[in-house]
Amino acid sequence: MKPKIKKVYKFIPLIAALILVIAGIVWIIQTTNNEVAIPFSSVEKTIQAQQGKTVNIIEKPDGSLYIHAGETVYLSHVPPNSQMVDKLVVKYNIEYSYSKSSKYGKWILGGVILLLAGAAFTLQKTKGGLGINNSMKNSVAKSQTLPSISLKDVGGLGDEMKEEILQTLSTLKEPERASKLGITPPKGILLYGPPGTGKTLLAQAIARELNAAFFSASGSSFNEMFIGVGASRVRSLFKSARKHSPAVVFIDEVDALAAKRKAHGGEEAEKTLTELLVQLDGGHSNDGILFIAATNRKDMLDEAFLRPGRIDFSFHVPLPDTKGRREIIAIHAKDKSFDKDALAQLDELAESTSGFSGAELQSLFETASRRAVRNGQETIQKQDIDYALDRTILGSTSRSLQDYDTKRRVAIHEAGHAIVASLTKPGSVRKATIIPRGEALGYVAPIPKELHLSTTSDLLERVAMVLAGGVAERMHLGEHSIGVSGDVQQAKQIIEQMVDTGMLQEGFTLTFKKQDKEEKMQELFEKALQKAESLISNNQYQYQQLVDALLKKETLEGSEIEEIVWGSPAAISDNMVFV
Repeated sequence: MKPKIKKVYKFIPLIAALILVIAGIVWIIQTTNNEVAIPFSSVEKTIQAQQGKTVNIIEKPDGSLYIHAGETVYLSHVPPNSQMVDKLVVKYNIEYSYSKSSKYGKWILGGVILLLAGAAFTLQKTKGGLGINNSMKNSVAKSQTLPSISLKDVGGLGDEMKEEILQTLSTLKEPERASKLGITPPKGILLYGPPGTGKTLLAQAIARELNAAFFSASGSSFNEMFIGVGASRVRSLFKSARKHSPAVVFIDEVDALAAKRKAHGGEEAEKTLTELLVQLDGGHSNDGILFIAATNRKDMLDEAFLRPGRIDFSFHVPLPDTKGRREIIAIHAKDKSFDKDALAQLDELAESTSGFSGAELQSLFETASRRAVRNGQETIQKQDIDYALDRTILGSTSRSLQDYDTKRRVAIHEAGHAIVASLTKPGSVRKATIIPRGEALGYVAPIPKELHLSTTSDLLERVAMVLAGGVAERMHLGEHSIGVSGDVQQAKQIIEQMVDTGMLQEGFTLTFKKQDKEEKMQELFEKALQKAESLISNNQYQYQQLVDALLKKETLEGSEIEEIVWGSPAAISDNMVFV
């Protein structure tokens, strides 16, 4: 009998909700249908027709006039500033009242009834009436099908890192051998680094390497407004993983779940974190379970979460270097068709994409492929890759400049950048263009080098190149435009960094006063301006050729710029010293 009684009780909220809805609808219909609309000119006749019977008048702020006569309610509207109602009240001795309640009250009440009905229906769907919906308590992750990928197929990772990961996994793959050597298998691994570097892909490759089931979830998916839901989901996740052992439990963006706890405590997020800590190292048997967490913000993670026994190994997954980008480019280019020029450009592409993540490189190839399809091509061409690269860095193209004066100013500006870059660092320019893209009217695209230890001379040349556009405008047009604002800010940042780190030409000198710092920054700024002006003045013929070529063709490739500036490849090595 008890199960049957429970079933009956489950439907009580739903039945009550239906009764409320039906009663509310009937009441609204009845009260609405009893109203008879009459013009204001017929109000007195209606009162007279009652032949002395009791009549009540209710006036509303919106001018509505309700005349209650017996079981009938007459509805009329009082004209503005009319004194007729007062006269009728006195003449026929009518009971009068003024109501501030809205005529929409019955509809508001109906809405409240519907809300109550909806709440009752929701409660009926929950366990125990006031409990939490079962779907909320369910695990946020289920076993996923893994892609056919191994650690060797993950591009952008150093060989040393891959080897270290394989050594870490060997204790999980050979537990008996590890036990004989007294090695405890790792319980948790943390992957941290910038977005798009392949942390999720690496976790999948680790699961494939272990031939394990893969459970994946986001850190934010454990956070709910209901008390206990997050902790319940953590328990459910690890329970499911233990059933499918060996298994890998992967939580991406773990900083949303395992952030540093606050002093006052007691928040739902902290209870969820506590449950995660217990599941990782709290007496549970996690044999065959490897926990992997990924984050872009390692500094935000709680120390208790990071301690050995929970997170045994932390691997930094950085942005790929040139070699890593070559590996990633080869992976994404493997199943695509390229023409000869595009294939030859792939190696140069690795150098042109310094600072790109694996995800950005993938997006670049997808953009190039879409453009090739849109143009009806059978293969991806060099122009498609150039388009995708520029679009990734600067955004979509705008219309070509139509005003000649503006076009000439932009050409003078970009030619200044291009010639100083080519003279100070030969082969460092990929292209120059005066076709607007994004917010830029034109730009010079460099081929950045993997320079993590720039010297004072390197940085000063960089500042000279950045300022060269404005310098060229002043030399040839008399004054510079607002277009140099971005260049000035970039130069200022580099100069300030040089002064703060003591990178001055007179030696390793630090400044401790604001005035001294500003004086040193001004000195470096003037030296960079002089260098840029000197390089442009001493190579005026090549500079003018660059301006003319940009005005004519709008876009120059790096090889064309080198040809104009140097004349021939041999000239580069013969003329490397400048003023």
